[in-house]
Amino acid sequence: MNLDLEGITKSFAAQGGLWAYLTVFATTFVEGIFPIIPSDVVVLFCALLVAQGSLHWFPLFVSAFVGGALGALLVYWVGYTKGREFFLAKPRFFLSPKRLLEMEGHFKKYGNIILALNRAVIGGRSFGFLIAGLTDYKFRKVLIYGTPGIALWYVLVIALGIYFGERAKQMVNGIILVVMIIMVLSVLSLLITKKLFK
Repeated sequence: MNLDLEGITKSFAAQGGLWAYLTVFATTFVEGIFPIIPSDVVVLFCALLVAQGSLHWFPLFVSAFVGGALGALLVYWVGYTKGREFFLAKPRFFLSPKRLLEMEGHFKKYGNIILALNRAVIGGRSFGFLIAGLTDYKFRKVLIYGTPGIALWYVLVIALGIYFGERAKQMVNGIILVVMIIMVLSVLSLLITKKLFK
């Protein structure tokens, strides 16, 4: 299956980048709620377009950050308003009572670190903010530790996309390289958090 990258690039550029930024906002917001959405691939693709001069890095960052932060804070709010009893009364496939109690213990010790690293854990990004809400973690702490982690993650993703986008002979090569690097960073982040939980 061949992607018409040139066509997509021209389409985004023709709209002054508006659709690109809206797409980034939508995908990062949704991934904050449903981690299976691969928003980093969209951000990376747009960062490669920044390297080509079709988009600008600042609105790209704002779109990614605001979308990711709002999605994460919505999940926190759901956890905070529903409360732990709601999840303990009826176990969910992603959060058993045993798992919830374990995570509560970890959060009491390492809550700030978990929130700071949360965005780097691909496939589990909403989990840390959900547990923060369920454990009545203060909203001020969620903002102080959680949102800078989201901002730094997207700075890194966009910077990598621009760096490799300027050097890659083909955009596909750039995407593959950066996705591989992000996966490595995500695994490292996961290993660090698991080590803290022991």
